[in-house]
Amino acid sequence: MRPLVFALLLVAQQSLVGTAHAACTLDKVETITTPGFTIDTKDDHQVVEDTINKIKYGLFCENQPSNVDGIDRWFKIPVKSVGIRTPIGSGFLEALGKTSTLKAAASPSSLTNPCIANVGSLTDLTSTSATDAKLDVVFSNKEEDTDGKLSVRVPSDDSLTPLQLAEWVVFVGAFFNEAKNAAALFKQIKSAYECHTGNMKHLKNPPHAYWVQYQKTGDEKHYQFLTNAYEKNMLADAGATNNTKEAPSPDTDIDKFQSAVEDAEAVFDQTELTKDGKKISEWLENFGYKDAPNSKAAFLKQREIYRKDGYRNKNGNSNFPEFALVRPDLVLQDFISILEPEYNKSYTATWLWKLGSTTESTTIIGPDNYDCKAPWMATVPTCSPRTDFTGETDNKSKGSGKDSEKDSTSEGNDKEKKSGSGRTGKIVGGIIGAIVLIALGFVAMHYYNRHRQQTRLRGLSAGGYGESIGLQNASSYNRV
Repeated sequence: MRPLVFALLLVAQQSLVGTAHAACTLDKVETITTPGFTIDTKDDHQVVEDTINKIKYGLFCENQPSNVDGIDRWFKIPVKSVGIRTPIGSGFLEALGKTSTLKAAASPSSLTNPCIANVGSLTDLTSTSATDAKLDVVFSNKEEDTDGKLSVRVPSDDSLTPLQLAEWVVFVGAFFNEAKNAAALFKQIKSAYECHTGNMKHLKNPPHAYWVQYQKTGDEKHYQFLTNAYEKNMLADAGATNNTKEAPSPDTDIDKFQSAVEDAEAVFDQTELTKDGKKISEWLENFGYKDAPNSKAAFLKQREIYRKDGYRNKNGNSNFPEFALVRPDLVLQDFISILEPEYNKSYTATWLWKLGSTTESTTIIGPDNYDCKAPWMATVPTCSPRTDFTGETDNKSKGSGKDSEKDSTSEGNDKEKKSGSGRTGKIVGGIIGAIVLIALGFVAMHYYNRHRQQTRLRGLSAGGYGESIGLQNASSYNRV
């Protein structure tokens, strides 16, 4: 009996060990876009290398391997308590379905993710160290002494292309031992992005668009075209052309800047604006446009000036650096909806908003536009390849806003002026006709009433009812 019990216990123990081992099987994944990191999976650990900053992170499930050289920092995975010092960290967590692991952040009130259960309960890393906060890891865009060996670098600047930056979701996923799932999500994002980009390859008249920024350093004013990898590729992939133009040197020459941007059909601005309710006036003043309606710049006549901070939290913080950088496929559709609105008429931009509109209308992120139970951050809409979209319909309709309405009204007024006497004659004729009809109506009613009354009187007389009121001779009554 004892040998049998011992054998059963041994089998159970091996089963449990096997289950534990299986639960911590390390995923083997390969990067696609040369994003600036690599993942090398070994038997008992992973080496996740940040090739941009030359840092190697060792990830293990049970026991930290010994005799492994070259690892800068070790982490037991999956991590369960996370801190962030950069907004994109929140976006990665949301896309991975790991927002619940967020326990600390630098300036928590600036975060816009509505799925953070209680932002106020997050530890503020500007005043508390990662060790004191009892964190497993801190995702940051720069090294902080207070984070010590818990710091992990993730990029958040524009030196990477949109897809390269988004692939870092796989890097973050590795710390949850979900690199494989993260890689599957990224492949969907990449597929959708490249599909929309491919659909823009057949435009007959690609629009001119620029990403601009105004900065003031001391007494110097700088007028810049943003042409780093992110901005340049996003505009080009949305169908824009001539968007790689460099701002004139020096970038302090406002006349040269205005001349260079003159051919733009749309401008996307990244200037820090502070005058709420008057941001368009502030923008025009910054870039020196004193008479915008009469400017030679096409984008000014239609006020085609856009910003990427149209999706915010209640404190006014932009969601773009938090969610948008993780989902370039959606950002791309935002840009396409502005540059080629006929491409998908049902699409409504999430982050981009028109600065030149009559009201500064932005969206507050919340339950009515983001469902935490079915988050669109983790769902990639399908895209169908198209070769038929040339933008011709859109090009014909460009300028069909207020200016065109004025033109058509003016044309109509000219026609009225040329045929004014004819129009007046028609009006007078109509009035006379109406008077004649009314007069005929009165005459007809008069004879109709007379006929009815005579008929009634005859009936009364014939029935003997007219004697008491002197109606015996009904034929002589009511004679005209």
